[in-house]
Amino acid sequence: MDLNDPTMQLEEELDSEISSIRREIRKLQRRRRFLSSSILSSEPLQKFIKARNAPAHAISSLNEDISPLVRAAGSHTQSNHHRIAFSTTTFPFKDPSPTTDSDDKDPRNLLGVRIDVCVRNGRFTKPYYLLLRKTRPEADEEGQDTIRLKIHRHTIPAFIPVERLERIFLPTPPRVLGDADGNGSVEPQMKKKPNPPAPKQNLPGLTREIRRQIVSWHTRLDAVHYLREQIGVVRRDGHAYSDDGDDGPWDRDLLIDVGFDSGVGDTRLKKNEFGITSFSPTALEAAYIRIEWEDGQVGRFKISNSGLVERAVVIGDDGRDKALEATLAGGDRKLLTVLDRLRKNMPLRRSSDTASNLE
Repeated sequence: MDLNDPTMQLEEELDSEISSIRREIRKLQRRRRFLSSSILSSEPLQKFIKARNAPAHAISSLNEDISPLVRAAGSHTQSNHHRIAFSTTTFPFKDPSPTTDSDDKDPRNLLGVRIDVCVRNGRFTKPYYLLLRKTRPEADEEGQDTIRLKIHRHTIPAFIPVERLERIFLPTPPRVLGDADGNGSVEPQMKKKPNPPAPKQNLPGLTREIRRQIVSWHTRLDAVHYLREQIGVVRRDGHAYSDDGDDGPWDRDLLIDVGFDSGVGDTRLKKNEFGITSFSPTALEAAYIRIEWEDGQVGRFKISNSGLVERAVVIGDDGRDKALEATLAGGDRKLLTVLDRLRKNMPLRRSSDTASNLE
């Protein structure tokens, strides 16, 4: 395949134009749905439709034309209000899997938890679901039946330790040791000690901790996205491969991959005052950020769940740059103020570079 073939180049240009047009159509469709929902759910229009002094034929004609849209807009508005007020909700569900036992398919034995998170652009992300299964009731010391919950399925990101959190917040009672015949009798030496009470399960604590970690993750992504915007981002979109004629290194944008933008996944930073050529998370969980400068220095710092820079390492041709490390992890240590701290450190860094060049 000859990449310099004019026919191939023309096909690539047409494909890129078609892709850009489709992206623009999707954006306009989302904009139309948003405006339609806002207008139809507005209070003046709702009052006009429900006005009792309006003629009956006018009300009927309006209902026939826009009643489905009004109901959909009202339902959408109510859902948004509910998601803002109650970020975590529960619901019954039915498992459609054909391999699941009949008892597990009973909606009375299944409980779903929905977690909603609002991100920086004012939109809600796709809900995260935690599907729980109720085990058979077990009699406690007082003879009362207690229902135990166990995680059945979930859509929580893989880097969040759901299994470890389940052991902490949804513990199961200790098993009774069986004898050689397997009849479940307790060993003689264990009969002297009373059985420890069954640990209590804490479903609210589990959902709070999982949501806290999800919110922390999105907060880190939002912060990195904001800082990259402050520096300046160029996306590989159509023919806009370069803004200054220098087609530098392109990186896969993890922020785009998790749904912050509908564009392609290759980006790079513009020429900036900091001399930064790369600023991106090293993995999807965005706990570590990698920075690369024009002079070849490479740095990495760790972000806590509260959005603070815990520690930083910067290495160049002359070894570690302790001053730059202190700048990244010093001050108020907030991730959002990293660029401000770097800007204050720029005169000191230039003077040190000048001194090294004179030597």
